[in-house]
Amino acid sequence: MNVTKHDKRQLAFAAALTAMLLIALAAVGGVSYAATSITHAAKAAAKVVSPSKQHGAVVVKGLTSGSDQYKPGYGFGDKNHNHSGPPGLTGANGAKAPPAQARAKGHTERVATTIQVDEQAALYISVLDPSGNRLVLNQNGSTVGSKVKGRQVKTIHFVMLVPRSIPIQLLIPKNLLQSGKTYRIHVIAVDHEGNKTTSDIPFVAA
Repeated sequence: MNVTKHDKRQLAFAAALTAMLLIALAAVGGVSYAATSITHAAKAAAKVVSPSKQHGAVVVKGLTSGSDQYKPGYGFGDKNHNHSGPPGLTGANGAKAPPAQARAKGHTERVATTIQVDEQAALYISVLDPSGNRLVLNQNGSTVGSKVKGRQVKTIHFVMLVPRSIPIQLLIPKNLLQSGKTYRIHVIAVDHEGNKTTSDIPFVAA
């Protein structure tokens, strides 16, 4: 097959145009789009799904930064780390959780406490104002056993595979709190069978 000068010019133009498009895509992050989409899809799938019915089973679709690291023998729902009935949810030193401690940290207030859970559970942690409204929390800088991360949310999810006493530290935007007012850390613990226990831990804004 003979290639004419006209054909050669068209091929050269197409090659140059392709190169320009690749450079433009790289400049705006287009080349990494597919990888980013896969990452977002993986993060979206890695969540705890709360039961749609009161006694529905909790399904753990994957582990997130707000989860215990997987250990052999600690799969969610393992009979060796669960019991019948709802999870036992207490403070570090008894049935009643101690008041949380709050102190200012830049444009946020840091609120810290400790809870104890006696079986594997999906934890849902939020902060309620005096009227019972949930406040926005900064995930970056907050800890539930270990650091959690992500965008601001009103509820932090944590999959607790290892029953134990666990420290909680929450960062709350300071403009959402009024000094001297009493707020509550609201903790819901749901086991793999859908049994639920709640606990409210009061604190006074600094």
